[in-house]
Amino acid sequence: MNDYSEFLKEVESMNEKYASIYLNCELEPLVMPFWTWDEILKGLSLRREWEVDTSLIPFYGDWHDLFCLKQSTGEIIALNENREVLCQWASIKAFISCLSEKEIEYDDQSQIEEGSFLTGVFEVADGSNKKH
Repeated sequence: MNDYSEFLKEVESMNEKYASIYLNCELEPLVMPFWTWDEILKGLSLRREWEVDTSLIPFYGDWHDLFCLKQSTGEIIALNENREVLCQWASIKAFISCLSEKEIEYDDQSQIEEGSFLTGVFEVADGSNKKH
């Protein structure tokens, strides 16, 4: 993790700037905050319980859907609740290039539920809840 600890320690600051991300050419809202450094560290012990490979460091999501950093390569991987890869970025730089400041607006609630990659309340490692 040391090679990528700078990114992980600063990932929370992206909450201030970015509102969405391009996933497989589709702009999707970031509906939860990027995790704090403490949440990332606490999350390391929850990977086995949530069936996340120990080579991955989660840093965004609700433990059903996650963005993770692959320790050995620096790739960023988006996983769904079945732990299938939804999207993959070759590097941190490539991942950041897909982030967008654009807010996504929907006409009604049903579109939000159908169009969101990650929705709902984010449960942090200490059991408290956050909303973005």
